[in-house]
Amino acid sequence: MGTVFSAYDIRGRADDTLTVEYAWTVGKAFAEWLPDEGSVVIVTSQSVNSGIVHGLTEGILLQGRDVVSCGTGDTQAVVNAISEHGAVGGALVGHDDVQNLETIALFDAHGTAVSAETGLADINQLVDSGNFLPAAEKGTLVTK
Repeated sequence: MGTVFSAYDIRGRADDTLTVEYAWTVGKAFAEWLPDEGSVVIVTSQSVNSGIVHGLTEGILLQGRDVVSCGTGDTQAVVNAISEHGAVGGALVGHDDVQNLETIALFDAHGTAVSAETGLADINQLVDSGNFLPAAEKGTLVTK
């Protein structure tokens, strides 16, 4: 199975179809896709691949956005963190134990999951193009 932009998330096998470099590109594309300036929160599940989290985080930072790392949690933790930190978006990086896949779910400023209909297809196109202008200044990572 390859890396797939599904209707609701991005999924693939760590270090195979979903590499650190691919997660980095997803982070850059997500940061570029977000319509407003501001920070992005990241929440992880308990058994997530740390390389995927690092790649996603670095991609967002390189596009000049600050990242607030909010520890472990679930979808509700992402929604709460977006509201609490006034973020313009968020990501939940997890692991699907049944299929043994890493997952990345993206959220907008309202805490709504970004689906294929609301922007995930656009983010996929940005990833495929790989055409990113670097930010003048790298964002800052804050751990909460």
